[in-house]
Amino acid sequence: MTQPSTEAASNRLWTSDYVLGLLTAHFLFASYTSLLTVVPPYVLHRGGEEWEVGLVVGSFGAVSLLVRPFAGKWTTLLGSKWVAIIGASVFAIAGVLYLPASSVWLIVPVRMLQGVGMAMTPVATVTMVANLAPLRRRAEGLSNHGNSVALSSLYSPLVGFWLISNHGFEAGFLYGAGCAGAAALLALWISAARTRIDVSGERQRRTPLVVPGALFPTAVFVSYTFTTAPVNAFLPILADARGLGNPGLFFTVTSLTTMATMLIAGRAADRFGNPAMIVPGLLAAGGGMLLLMGAHSQAAFLGAAALAGAGFGMAQPAMQSFTVSRVPPHQRGSALATLQSGWDIGGYGGALLLGPVAATLSAASTFGITGVGALIGAAGFVIGSRLGKPQGRA
Repeated sequence: MTQPSTEAASNRLWTSDYVLGLLTAHFLFASYTSLLTVVPPYVLHRGGEEWEVGLVVGSFGAVSLLVRPFAGKWTTLLGSKWVAIIGASVFAIAGVLYLPASSVWLIVPVRMLQGVGMAMTPVATVTMVANLAPLRRRAEGLSNHGNSVALSSLYSPLVGFWLISNHGFEAGFLYGAGCAGAAALLALWISAARTRIDVSGERQRRTPLVVPGALFPTAVFVSYTFTTAPVNAFLPILADARGLGNPGLFFTVTSLTTMATMLIAGRAADRFGNPAMIVPGLLAAGGGMLLLMGAHSQAAFLGAAALAGAGFGMAQPAMQSFTVSRVPPHQRGSALATLQSGWDIGGYGGALLLGPVAATLSAASTFGITGVGALIGAAGFVIGSRLGKPQGRA
């Protein structure tokens, strides 16, 4: 029989385990986001070409897509705490292995190993939050998780770019590895018992790798994550070609608008329903990419960042809450893993797909393609919701 955690059964949100879960997520993503402004220049530094930047970024998600469904199941079998610790440790170790990678073809396996870590820890931390958050405050709880992640983008890409510019690539990679190591250490203090759903052995065995109830939101979510593909792979190249300044500024503005939006969006989703945040979030993200495609000034560049951040702030916690509301409690980990596979399909698979497009047309064109994709996703969500009438409230 499924037993809810003590915190989720009450109306208390801010507990020590909840805070530690947020901090674990924050430092793991501080490591990840620092690499957004380190890895693409490093590939070029090692003699790679633009299409190979897409290959390196996309290889990260190829492994994540395979591992992430198992990570969801492991949160039920082992508990979220241990999945978080293992994933963050793998990410930290792989971060150091960039240093001896002297060619693109040596960078790819290191990037793939990091994909294993990224497949595990985010699934674990968001499952912790979903288990700990009270039912009536679930979207709020998940929005705080999103803010802990967004906060890393406020400074870490800037720090990563500053380190490689002033102290070399070694400093940038060691910084990223240190942040991931801090995430693993913080997770050690989390209570294993209070952050998991206790289910019978039979239900553990029957927990699916891919949860059917999560497929519709995942399909829509891919239209959002697709917008992150050119940002992760080609933003430094676009910024350099058009003289837009430190590309880390884009992530700083995105982070600020994401956090400001999430402070309101989580509670609004709890009150008005998750679709009320998902649709405008997708529209804002799509608009941001279309603006970025034509950006030739820093004002337009940062305006696109603000739209992208607002879109993520509205869509992410509402989409997570929407997904959780469609599945039984013992399937939360697997359902959220299914949803997070959207990052692998849209974000990293998109980078692989867009690499040849950037080489053939231009880096700017990739932003326009993904912007249109997000607008199509918003329309698809509205149509799918009306046809299927899925339950959207937390």
